[in-house]
Amino acid sequence: MNLDDKIKQALQMDAKEVEMVLSKEDGLFSQLFGLFRGNMMLWNIFGLVLAVLTAVLMFLSGYQFFISESIDDRIFWGVLLLAFWTGTIGIKIWFWLEMNRNSTLREIKRLELAVAQLTVKLNQD
Repeated sequence: MNLDDKIKQALQMDAKEVEMVLSKEDGLFSQLFGLFRGNMMLWNIFGLVLAVLTAVLMFLSGYQFFISESIDDRIFWGVLLLAFWTGTIGIKIWFWLEMNRNSTLREIKRLELAVAQLTVKLNQD
């Protein structure tokens, strides 16, 4: 059930039940797994595969950096290590931004529900 359906059901509830629904906040892992639902699911799966790949390559280049004996090899593996490290951090920031976007959308939906409830109250008076 998506958030729009919850809002429609909440409009039919009384005020106490609505407050109970709105007070529930998703935890970190439910927000993270929520990224793999919806219209951005394929991009987020691609990002996850890319994150795992860059992390593995980062550790591999770090290992090669520390076992290499020549300066040229160390420079090569060090540059690769920094590149993969930057890529890994960029992908993680992207996931955090996606989670923030979903959270912001959830808050906007809650605000829409509050405005709809206020409109109903004003029309009743």
